[in-house]
Order: sequence, then C-alpha cells, then structure tokens
Amino acid sequence: MIKRNPKARRLLIALMAIVLVITLMLAVYWGSIPEKYSLQAGDASPYDIFATRSIRNKTETDLRALNAAASIQDVMLRSEQITTNVKADVATFFNVVTAAREDTPQPTPSEAPDVTPVATDMTQIAEQIVLELNNQLGLIMSQSDALIYATVEDDRYSSIRGHVVSISNLIMAETVDTAGLMTQISERMEDLESTLTYYQEDSGIIRRTLELLLKPNVVFDEVATENARQAAYDKVQNNPIMIEKGSRLVTSGDIITDEIYLLLLDLDLIDTGEFDYSYFAGIALLILILLAGISFYLRHYEKETIRTVSDFAALSLALIIPLLVSVYTAREAPLSPPVYFTAVLITSYFGFRAAIIMSLALTTAILPMTNFDPTFMVVALFGCLIAAIFTRGIIRKDNYAYIIIMTAGTNFLMTVAYGLMEKQSWADVSLDCGIAALSGALAVIAAIGIMPLFEMLFNSVSPMRLIELSQPGHPLLRRLFVEAPGSSQHSMMVANLADAAAVAIGANALLARVGAYYHDIGKLENPIMFTENQEGENPHDYMSPEQSAEMILGHPDAGVRIGRRYRLPGPILKIINEHHGSTEHAYFYHKAKKGAEDGQRQSPDPEDFKYACPVPSSRESAIVMLADTIEAAMRSTGTNNLDDAEKLIRRLIKGKNDQDQLINSDLSFHDVELIIQAFLQVYTGHFHERVKYPDDRSVRQPTA
Repeated sequence: MIKRNPKARRLLIALMAIVLVITLMLAVYWGSIPEKYSLQAGDASPYDIFATRSIRNKTETDLRALNAAASIQDVMLRSEQITTNVKADVATFFNVVTAAREDTPQPTPSEAPDVTPVATDMTQIAEQIVLELNNQLGLIMSQSDALIYATVEDDRYSSIRGHVVSISNLIMAETVDTAGLMTQISERMEDLESTLTYYQEDSGIIRRTLELLLKPNVVFDEVATENARQAAYDKVQNNPIMIEKGSRLVTSGDIITDEIYLLLLDLDLIDTGEFDYSYFAGIALLILILLAGISFYLRHYEKETIRTVSDFAALSLALIIPLLVSVYTAREAPLSPPVYFTAVLITSYFGFRAAIIMSLALTTAILPMTNFDPTFMVVALFGCLIAAIFTRGIIRKDNYAYIIIMTAGTNFLMTVAYGLMEKQSWADVSLDCGIAALSGALAVIAAIGIMPLFEMLFNSVSPMRLIELSQPGHPLLRRLFVEAPGSSQHSMMVANLADAAAVAIGANALLARVGAYYHDIGKLENPIMFTENQEGENPHDYMSPEQSAEMILGHPDAGVRIGRRYRLPGPILKIINEHHGSTEHAYFYHKAKKGAEDGQRQSPDPEDFKYACPVPSSRESAIVMLADTIEAAMRSTGTNNLDDAEKLIRRLIKGKNDQDQLINSDLSFHDVELIIQAFLQVYTGHFHERVKYPDDRSVRQPTA
C-alpha cells in the first residue's frame, strides 16, 4: 500500500539544500559588507563617507591616554634610612656646635663688650663651625648663623637645640617630599612662634637650621610610577573615544590623512581587493545555525505539511526572494527588507506556525545587512506576526486589502514608537516610517500577486485559494448545484467524509474537502447519464454497455477540461483526474458479460470498462477516492446501520488495495484504519434518527 520516498527524491532535496545554503551565505555576505572605496592616503575624496558602525577613534584615544599617563606624578615612598640619617645629622650638627662652643672663651662681666680679641675669637669659632659642618655633613651654614650659635648664651642655645630636635623628630615622623617638607616646617614654626614666651627672636635661627638639616624622607619608586601611569593609560584605552555609527568621516573634497585612512581600513571601507574570510566564516556559521534550527523544526513539527520536493522548493523560494531583494536595499534603507513577503506566502501554503519560525530565521539572516539595526529587528518581527495573523484569517479575496493595510500600519506605528524613544528628529522618523510602511505594503502585494505563479510552478495551492474555491457562490459549484443537483449533494457528503479522514491522519483537510467538492464536475457535460441526477427514464437502458461505459468513464477527463477552463489549481485537477484511478466499472462490465453469455454479443474486453486515469499520487487524492467510493456504495445499497456500514467500508477499501489503487498514495495501514474510523464517525451522526413530531397541526413545533 505504501510507496516510500525514493532515494532520488532525497538526493534532490539534499541538492536543493546545498544550493540554498551557498546562496544564503553569499547573499548575506555581499549584502552586509559595506560599500568600499578605492582611496589612498593623500587622495582627495570624491565621496561623502560615513561610519558604517560605531568604532574606536584610535588616534584621539591614544593621545588622550598618553596625556593621562603623563599627568601622573612620580610615586614616592617613605624611606626609614633617610629618616634615620636626618636624625643622625641633627645630632651631629649640635655635637659640632657644642664642641665649638666649649672651646669658646666666654667674656666676663668686667671685660668691655667691645674687646677686639674676644670678637676675633668668636669669628674664628664661627668659621670653625662652618668648616666642620661642611666636612662632616656637607652642609654650608651661613657665617652669621654660625656666629649666633657661637655666641648665644647657654640657656638660649639649649632652647634652640631642643626646639630644633623636637620639631625635626615630629616632621621626620611624617612622610614628606620636598614641598611637604617646606609646608611642615612653616606650620611647625607658626605653632612654635605662637607659643614662645622667651627668646622669640630665636625663631629665625630655628627655621633656618631646620631648613638646613631636614631632607625629604621619600624616594622615587620607578616601578610603582610606571604601573600608575600604565593604569591611567589603560583606563582611557578601555573607555575609548568613539565615532558613532552614521558620523561623517570624510566630506567630498577632503584630503585623506593617514589617520583617516587607517580609520577607513578599520571600518573595511577601503577596497583592498581581498576576500574577508573571517567575516564570511561568521556569516557561514550564522546561516548554518539558522538552517539547523529550521531543519529540526521541519523534521519534528511540519513533517506532514512540508513533504514533497515542490514543498521544499516553494519554501526555499519564499525565503530567497526577500533575502536577495534585501542585498540591494538594506544597506541604504535598513527598514526596507521585504520579510513580510515570506510571512504571507508561508502562512498561505504551510500555516501560521511555520510562517513565524521562517520569518524569525529570515529576519536574523538579514540583520547583518542592516548593520544590526535593532529597530529593523523589532519592526520586522512584529510586522511579520501581524501579516501572518491576518493572512491566516482571510476568508474572501476582497479582504486581501486588510493584510496590506494592517502590515503597513503596524510597521508605521512601530517605527514611530522607536523613533520617539530614541529621540530622533521628526525628519528621520518620517523617513523611516515611510520606508517601513511602504516595504510592508509592497511585500504583501508582491506575495499576493505571486501566489498564482507559485501554484503553477510548484503545482500547489494556498489555503486562501482553497477557501475561495470552497465558497458556494463559486460559478462551478453553482453550476453543479443547478445542473447536476444529485452530483452536488453526493459531492457535499464526500467532502464531509474526506475532511474527517484527512483530519484523522494529519493530511491537508482543506485540500481534501475542496477536492471532493469538485471531483465530479466532469458530470456537467452530461448530467443525466449519472444515476443521482436522473428522474424517470434511464438513458442507459437504450445504450450498449460499451457506450454507457464510455460516457461514465470519461467524466474524470471531462472534469479536468472543465477545471482548466475555470482555472482550478493543479492539486484540485489532480484529485479530479485520480479519484477513480484505474478501477473497473463493474456494473456495465457485468452487463456486457451477461449479454455475451446470452449469446447476444461477443465477450467484452475488461480494459474497455476501466478508467484510464492515474492512481492517486497523494494522501488527499486517495482519501477522496475512498470517500467517493464509499458514499456512492452507501447510497446505492441503502445501508443504514453502523455494523453493516463498517463491513461495507472495509470490503470496499480492501478492493481498492487489491487493485493497487493506493500504492502511490503514501498511506500506511495505520492511516487506513484511522480513515475507516473517521468514516464511521461521520455515519454515526448521519444514521442518527431525528425526533419525529406528531402530524396534528395543533401541536406546534417549539421555536428557538
């Protein structure tokens, strides 16, 4: 019963997948690389060049980083050795002075103050102090200060010495550099001068002595200084000066400087003639991830919907067309890619869920072409959602306008919202809104317009087209109802059976139902030749079995001819042509055999009483065949209970299987059992007896 997919089909699908992958990769690569310019440093640019993405301003960032590093002062560390040496120098200083003073003859009160020998000795002592300090400490004290130390009274000398030592210890206990040392000396002397009661005139010699003896107790730390400057440099480099996307880099007529040339190279705006392998690798990885996700989705969730080579070809084309258009439009107008085309087409042919998944994948693939514009991502996804929702809900052809209006309107409003949130100018918002709305409207119009071409190329039919064909007001159905009412009623019942069976096995229920509506339109060429349309005489009573068989067996071909005149889609024509397959018309064959047995004619050729049509090539076509056979048999036998109905149904289906009518249908035994149960469920309601009301007209039927 089942004819599995041949290896050739798998090979063809694999080949289509490879072509699709390569096409997508190259299209996204060429569409996303920026326009490049043949310029060199020193050239006058004939173009206005803008930044295609936000990028670091390397020159300005490096300059600011160097300035930040240079502003870092030397790092100085406290040196205990210097502190100890200074304290030792202070002690040595006063040892020298004390030793010199001990050798100094002090004048007696009886001596005149202006005695020349004493004055001469004091001068010599002062010179000795200066000389000793220079020899031992390398200090150069002024002659006047040395003379003060040589001549000052002992109690004053002790006071000076005490103050110098104590202040030195206090200052050297701190960490002081050159500036800090002078500040400390000034602050300590101010404090001292405010507290001195006696010998206030000694503050000067104390200050000068401190300035002479004390030294900064810090040393330069080269490593710490270098680390601090590097940290300052790195801080600026980690927070660089940026050139924002869309900023004008070069104005037409500007000379390309070395710095601008390097910047253009970083932005890949200079035509070097090289293929960017690393960028292509990123694009290839993105496409492979998207296709892997799509493949997983199709395998697990659309296995019954997208099965044939035509299905995969239609799906691929629905993705490739907007992507190729985006190669030429997305660079200049990021909101222009017509992804809504895909949403409408895939919703029409494969359903809402498939449309959302494919639209998401397509939008992600196109995103690099828009330079990763976040507004495009949001507007495109929401626009596709609205387009798919309204495409799914369309019932009549004149409602196509709703898809166009709602998609364009949604794009317009979403773009306005993002423009306001991003504080764009009204001019930019207006331009973006116009592009987004126009893209949505044109994409939907193109999708609707291309549907007939899809049906012709891929021998498929969209749900919207099927819904149109299912309307009772369709001219062909109206003709069938008026000219062949019995066939029309038969077709309605077959449609109910086919719909239930298709739902049970996961086939295309809408296609099966609409195919059943039209499967007998060939009877319109001569309705009276078919029993269900006859009233009174039967024309076949006056015809030979061969003539009768010719009339009956020709209605599938007649149906195809009529269907083509009314432009019915390929899948419907296929159901019309296949709904009898190559079965035998038993009634007229047995009538001919009986005539031969009676000696009235020659033995009939069985081939003359068989339909010369192909067997069903799809599950939907096979379902219509079974439903047609069973409905006709149920009507002719007058079966009215489920037990008899089940026996009849199983016998008829077994007969079709024995005649190899289901060999190309891809139906499994499990599918057939589900179909039988679905048929019985329909007849359960059909056999249910309605309540009989009394004939007495005085008893009124209850009203709703």
